[in-house]
Amino acid sequence: MFNGSKNILLIVFCTVLVSLTSFSIGAQISTTPSAAQIEQFKKLPKSQQTALAKQFGFDLSLLNSNMSGVKSSEETTTPETQYLNGNNNPLRQVEKTAEEDKELKPFGYEMFEQMQDAFLPQGNIPVPSDYIIGSGDSINISLFGKESQEHLLTVNNEGKITIPGLEPISVAGLSYSEVKQYIANIISTKMIGMKSVVSIGELRSVQVYVLGDVKKPGAYLLSSLSTISNALFISGGPNEVGSLRNIQLKRSGKTLAHFDLYEFMLKGNVTTDQRIQQGDVIFVAPIANQVTVMGEVRRPAIYEIKSNETLAQLLEFAGGLTPQGYAKSVQLSTFDSQQLRKINTIDLTNSNSKTQLIHNGDIVKVHKNIERIGEAVNLAGYVSRPGAQSWQEGMTLNDILTNPADLLIGADFDYGIIVRSVGNFYQTFNIKQFSPINVIQGKDVIPLHKNDLVLFFNSLGKEHYYKEQGLMVDDLEKEVKLEERINQLNTPQGVKNQNYRVALEELSAIYGDEEALKAEESQKTNYLYKILFGNLVEKHQALINTQQMSRHQLLYPIKQLLEQKITPGAKVKLVEVRGEVRFPGVYPINGKSTVTDAVIAAGGLKESASLYRTEISRITTDVDETVTTQHMSASLSAALSGVESENIKLEGRDVINIFKQANWNEELKITLEGEVRYPGEYTVKENETLTQVIERAGGLTELASLDAAFFTRESLRKLEKQQAQDMARMLNKELALKSMSSSVSNVNVNDVNKLVTALSETPGIGRLIIDLEDIIAGNRDDIKLESGDKLIVPSYRNEVNVIGEVQVATSHMYNPEWTAKKYINSSGGYRAQADDDRVYIIRANGLVDIPNLDKWFGTDKRAYLKAGDTIVVPLDASYTDRLTLWEKATSIFYQLTVGLAALGRL
Repeated sequence: MFNGSKNILLIVFCTVLVSLTSFSIGAQISTTPSAAQIEQFKKLPKSQQTALAKQFGFDLSLLNSNMSGVKSSEETTTPETQYLNGNNNPLRQVEKTAEEDKELKPFGYEMFEQMQDAFLPQGNIPVPSDYIIGSGDSINISLFGKESQEHLLTVNNEGKITIPGLEPISVAGLSYSEVKQYIANIISTKMIGMKSVVSIGELRSVQVYVLGDVKKPGAYLLSSLSTISNALFISGGPNEVGSLRNIQLKRSGKTLAHFDLYEFMLKGNVTTDQRIQQGDVIFVAPIANQVTVMGEVRRPAIYEIKSNETLAQLLEFAGGLTPQGYAKSVQLSTFDSQQLRKINTIDLTNSNSKTQLIHNGDIVKVHKNIERIGEAVNLAGYVSRPGAQSWQEGMTLNDILTNPADLLIGADFDYGIIVRSVGNFYQTFNIKQFSPINVIQGKDVIPLHKNDLVLFFNSLGKEHYYKEQGLMVDDLEKEVKLEERINQLNTPQGVKNQNYRVALEELSAIYGDEEALKAEESQKTNYLYKILFGNLVEKHQALINTQQMSRHQLLYPIKQLLEQKITPGAKVKLVEVRGEVRFPGVYPINGKSTVTDAVIAAGGLKESASLYRTEISRITTDVDETVTTQHMSASLSAALSGVESENIKLEGRDVINIFKQANWNEELKITLEGEVRYPGEYTVKENETLTQVIERAGGLTELASLDAAFFTRESLRKLEKQQAQDMARMLNKELALKSMSSSVSNVNVNDVNKLVTALSETPGIGRLIIDLEDIIAGNRDDIKLESGDKLIVPSYRNEVNVIGEVQVATSHMYNPEWTAKKYINSSGGYRAQADDDRVYIIRANGLVDIPNLDKWFGTDKRAYLKAGDTIVVPLDASYTDRLTLWEKATSIFYQLTVGLAALGRL
């Protein structure tokens, strides 16, 4: 295969070789290698190409240059194209990398690396009227009149052309417009009745020299329409020490022009980009002076300067300052007489700064503006249009809050706060509490200061949304606990805390990776930090995000701020409200806050709150620094009625405890389902029993199976769920501690993680085993009911269930003569991972029997089965591995699962 390809390429090489040398042997070969053939030859290794060229005695460089020059017959070529290597040009292979070097580079040189062919003169451009005709130019003369003629004449070495029938005409040195007029005059006078049209046919080539500090100095053959810039780009441009601003055009030993590429590139000034002529020299001098510009300018770079140029001109080269540039304090670093750095601060807003001269080696740095909103008020929280609003002298909150539509539906119209900074140097913060409804109605007039942060809150709370969406109460509890844990992490010291990662892992074990990720993300996003220190976009987005935050999420960074800005010897201005309020928690206060203010901040009183007994606990410090706690009582009823003596003025770190009314009971509800005369939800009173409620429900039907009664209690369900979560956390820690131990070599980590997740999400059953028949008959103590209790009385079912590690979990019709072994065998027998030594029976009433297995499968007649019983064949956890905790967790989870399965059989 390889030899065949080699032979084909050898033929291609020979064809190319013959085509290129045909002119020397006088025989015109019509066969020309195609682009595909040339590409095949180019794919040969360099060693094979060299060997073939050596074998045929041919210069490989000539072959390569001719191969690269193969073009379509319709393509117009210019002298400059010989200096281009197409896509192989190393100057075109400079690509931007993903991690581009951020070090400042000299300005302008990058253009020569990427745009070499962009500055070639095109062959089809119109010839300007001032173009000077010279030897080698072709002139096309069309004659018409009594007869038509067309002549393409080339200017000879003497600068003349010869029109047939006329004497030679000297045209060299004349402009294009002059030649057209000159020839027209000669034709009209010497060829009576004829007129002429003169145009340029082909342009001559001129040889120029590009010398000095350029990348590829040498002599170049260019089109006569080429300019200084064309020659520079063909030569690769100035090298790293070549000047962009001191490029000289020399002709006959004299300097005719100085070309400044800054004027060319930055201002589009082409007046000095003169057209070159035969024998011209383009000389690139070395760089004389350079200055570095960094910071908030549009083009930070190293710039070349001329003598007597100013800072204003330099910044103009750099594109001027960005919108974030701070013009009042620009840093200019220059060398003094002892060659030591000297720092000058320039105010660009001062007109004198425009005349500031710059020198070689100077460094100019433009600092960034501090994006503080100086004359604004920030609105955040549960407001219709959160964001910054313009502040003016004498402005009040009443100017912003004019009607209820300015707040969202469900907003707290009784509570809002203003966070206000005090002091210019040692800055502290004050809190002012206000009533939005009083502001809207004009009862209160609240003056605003610049940079005030006004917070509005939601009055509904999460409970409202969970009820509206039909979510479980457990979901609410989970979110509340998670939010509390996040708040513990969401501090400026949180990331530095060595226990931070441990806490996140704890969250991950309890609530899952997604919730832990939310906690970590919350740690990174603190809206108050963004408002105080973020840029304009970050501030705006932070204010928008507060619209979705809860009361505690909005207040948490405020509380952290007050704790950090406390003055020495003072108490932090926070109080805690506990007990019968809608939103218990810690709230900021000011020096005039009272008990009623704290109650309003906590969302108001619950229905169960006592209006006559409230306790305020206060920490006091004596002169000898002895700390004691003082307890004070107050009547909320009197305080709300305006009795000032009962409306106690609060101090920092006070704790207000709102007690519940004596003998207050929440509405107790239980559910009766199944074979009850009137099933449904019943409201019960305190100490009411199960039999009393059954009587209220009309008793049981004749189909009721008392042995299978299923009673669940909400408090037990929560306890089971908590135990499962504790087990999940223990299993997670146990696995981490033993991860390097050989004792867990057989443990599948993915299976353990799945079990941890399953345990965390286990809802629990909460079943309480009862003997309903004995309770109704009075032979057992009656059950005092709790809210959330549920009794399910199924109908009689003549079947026995077999579940667990059997081949086919199924149900069988009850047969009084069958033993447990018979039922198991009828379900296909044990599976490989079954623990046949721990088979147990769940009775219809929920009791569990673990009989003696030897006697069970022998002659022990006491191990009997009844209709409605369930045989459970458990999983042998040690079948998989030897991790003790894994066995325990698997067993617990398995028991919960089969318990739910037994419930499903009802």
